[in-house]
Amino acid sequence: MANSVNKALILRFLDKQCTAEETALVEQWLRLPGSDAVLDEILNERLQQDMQAAEQDMVPPEKATVWKAELHRRIGETTTPVRKLRPGIIFRHAAVWAAVLFGIGYYAVYQAGRQRTAKPAMALLQKKNPMGQRASIRLTDGSVVLLGAGSRLVYPETFNGNTREVTLEGEAFFEISENTQQPFIVHTGDVQTKVLGTSFRISAFKGSPVTVAVATGKVRVDQKQGGSLVELAVLTPGRQVTWNGVPGNTSIAAVNVADIEGWKSARLVFNNKSLKEVAAELERWYNVNITFERREKAAETITVTLFAAGSLERTLQTLSVGSNFRYRISERQITIY
Repeated sequence: MANSVNKALILRFLDKQCTAEETALVEQWLRLPGSDAVLDEILNERLQQDMQAAEQDMVPPEKATVWKAELHRRIGETTTPVRKLRPGIIFRHAAVWAAVLFGIGYYAVYQAGRQRTAKPAMALLQKKNPMGQRASIRLTDGSVVLLGAGSRLVYPETFNGNTREVTLEGEAFFEISENTQQPFIVHTGDVQTKVLGTSFRISAFKGSPVTVAVATGKVRVDQKQGGSLVELAVLTPGRQVTWNGVPGNTSIAAVNVADIEGWKSARLVFNNKSLKEVAAELERWYNVNITFERREKAAETITVTLFAAGSLERTLQTLSVGSNFRYRISERQITIY
């Protein structure tokens, strides 16, 4: 599924008519470089329409008075009539919502004296994979993202500004085109991964630790704390960092580069992982539900390499031999006992 942020979606966002998923998409877009100018233009157009409506007595006088007073308060020009606002005054957004006219609020804070700089509108795209499906995404800078099953990537249609920024939920392998003047940044919840040109894999599913493993190049992984970044690790090829969400609680380990890159061809390497963790991975790859009849079996650990490009039956056979269990398959339900 692919979605994009456009003018119609932004207007629905301002009117609080978006779905939860659309709201999250617009909020991510608002953090991208260059979104300010686009939002300014839309807000200014909406405000001009409302001011004209107020002047034509299309708005009840009491509501127009409240709206004008609110507008004067925000821009600091309490003595200037609304209809005589200078054309050069523009309006910059912030997380403020004031229901002042037609019951419609504006997600904006207004800054007087700033000259508007026209920038091309940026479309924010989204690719969301269901369970059992992967996708290869080529970005406009030539970078390639192999997005895993049950994962979502949000990215700009084109990269503007000083950085190239995307947001990932789930798992993906990145092959980033080198550009020292425009670093590539991957946002995964409270973790930020910054690179110049490299290949690496990120796993960042909700409720699970965030893992970043580097195959080539060099990356820096930071935790977001308020408005600042705290370094978790600087990784070179064959190094992996895992962060479980607790400040200061990270682990760095050596990994085989071939294992990192092997994920692209469905080669899944598990080192001392519980069967429950292995099952969760297989659920995403095959779009099935796996349950255990015995809790102690789910907690058993195993070191194994599986090839998820093959059939589910063959994968389960390989896993069962190494872990000494039996299983039964009923459509998309797998029971291990």
